[in-house]
Amino acid sequence: LQVQKCTAVWEELKNNLITTEITTLKEAYDRYTQRKLIETKIKNKKEEIAAAQALIASDDLRKMRRVLRELGHIEPTHGVITLKGRAACEVNTADELLASELLLSGALSACSKPELVALLSCLVYTEPRKSEPTLRPKLNAAFKRLTDAANTIVRAFQTPPDEYLNAFNPELMELMFQWSQGATFAHVLKLTDAYEGTIVRVIRRLEELLRQLASAALAIGNHELKITLDDAAASIKRNIVFAASLYV
Repeated sequence: LQVQKCTAVWEELKNNLITTEITTLKEAYDRYTQRKLIETKIKNKKEEIAAAQALIASDDLRKMRRVLRELGHIEPTHGVITLKGRAACEVNTADELLASELLLSGALSACSKPELVALLSCLVYTEPRKSEPTLRPKLNAAFKRLTDAANTIVRAFQTPPDEYLNAFNPELMELMFQWSQGATFAHVLKLTDAYEGTIVRVIRRLEELLRQLASAALAIGNHELKITLDDAAASIKRNIVFAASLYV
C-alpha cells in the first residue's frame, strides 16, 4: 500500500512539472516544493494587489461621497439622497452634476426656450474648441451662468478648472439658437464648419438631454420648467435630423 502511495505521488509530481528532465524522486520533490513556494508567493502578491485596489476604490468612494455632500446631492449626516441628487439621477446623456447644478441654481429658468437649447448644446457638443465664438449678449450671459455652475463643481472636486471647463464647447450655441427658432438645416450649416453628421448627432443628443431634464424638473416639482423643457425638445425635433432614414 505504501509503495502504491509513493508511486501515485511520483506520478502526480511528474504530471505537475514543466520539464521532463528529472529522473529521481528527490529531484522531483525539490522541484515540486519550489513550485509550490512560488505559487504561494504569487497568491500572496495577488491578495496584496486586491487589497490595494480595494483601498484605492474605497478612497475614491470617500472622495466621491465628499463631493456629493458638498454639492448637496446627499445629506451630510446620514448620506440620504436629496432632491438635487434625485434630479441628477434622471440625467445620463451629459454631465449629470453640471446639468443638475444648472437646474437647481435657476440658470435654466432664467433662459427663454431658444436660449435654453443653445445653453444645453454646450453639454453635448464634445469636440475640442477651435476658437472662442462671438456670442450675442443673451447667449453670452447664459454661457456665463454655465461657467459659474461648472466652477462650483470644480471647487468641490478641488482640481484645476481648465480641463473641466474646456469640456463644454459653446461653438454651436448660435446654431442651436437659430435651429430652435425654426431655421432650416441648410441655413444652420452655414453657421459652422462642423460636419453635418456631427450636427445631427448633437441635435439628437440634445433632444434626449432636454427630455431627461424635463423628467428631472418634474422630480423636483418645477412643473413650469418641465413644460419649457418639453417645448424646447419639441422645437428641435424636426426636419431631416429626425428622419427615419437620411435617404429621403
